[in-house]
Amino acid sequence: MNDPSAQPIDIEEMRSWLIDHRQATNFSWSEVSKRVGIPQGTLTQFGSVKGYAGDEKKLAEAVFRYRQQLAQQASMAIELPELPPFYDTQTTKELTHLLHWAKRGRMAVAATGAGCSKTETGKHYAVCYPNVFHATMAPSSAGVNNMQIEVLRAMGERNPKGTPQALTYRICELVQNMHMPLLIIDEAQHLTEKSFEEIRTWNDRARLGIAIFGNIKALKQIEGGGRDDAFAQLYSRLSMRIIRPVPLKADALALAEAWGVHEEPLVNFIVRIATIPGGLRGATFAMELATMIARGERRPLALDDLQAAWAQLSMRGGAA
Repeated sequence: MNDPSAQPIDIEEMRSWLIDHRQATNFSWSEVSKRVGIPQGTLTQFGSVKGYAGDEKKLAEAVFRYRQQLAQQASMAIELPELPPFYDTQTTKELTHLLHWAKRGRMAVAATGAGCSKTETGKHYAVCYPNVFHATMAPSSAGVNNMQIEVLRAMGERNPKGTPQALTYRICELVQNMHMPLLIIDEAQHLTEKSFEEIRTWNDRARLGIAIFGNIKALKQIEGGGRDDAFAQLYSRLSMRIIRPVPLKADALALAEAWGVHEEPLVNFIVRIATIPGGLRGATFAMELATMIARGERRPLALDDLQAAWAQLSMRGGAA
């Protein structure tokens, strides 16, 4: 990594490289200008025979930075491991069973710690089966109206607008003629009491299956208020529950298998780091970084690589 302003830059070399690069990639000047960060008209002049009448040194430095970025990306492409596609674990199988159940017009809840694969399971289920919608909540979608907007976007509505009453009517209208529709509400811990109650009405009105995915706080929110009038109807409809604070050992073994790791010391270490808060997510980050370290040195993955990666992620909070 070199600072172009701290070294001599050959303007003609940068011009020649830019022309060749554009021809090799078949990029338009508009596309190249976006990547280099220089206005199209200015860059077009720089890349011509006549050149640019202004300060070409700054333009050459910008082209140098772009060229250096491409070289860095090419190097990273060699070292970056390809993440395993979705793979089943004991927990994902249980979550899938819960989704099958909810798809029958039921309401169910899965409350897990971070890194138990509930989000990936929900997304995978939504692409594998018809009439399944995966809506992810956030602090900004806590209230009824914003929650409804997020749900309608997950259902394919581009720009949903209207009163809460109108949006609930629209949601029920969309699913009423579907066969076994299912709505997966992810990150449900962000929702308010009124939002939970509004979701419950969709199950009543349209037989829309509801799967509530969230952390342990979400379940405590529902079950803690389950005897109160506000939550009584929702609580009574939750026909299946999964509670899992951390991943199982079987989940960790499935992760090791997905990465092609079979050496006992490595597998044992993966089990140790994957069965604590942060779970499979933290272990996946560690495997990704450890594999990069090993590939960068052109050798097989070793326990030292995994331990070093985990130490680095733990220090920065990346394993949480």
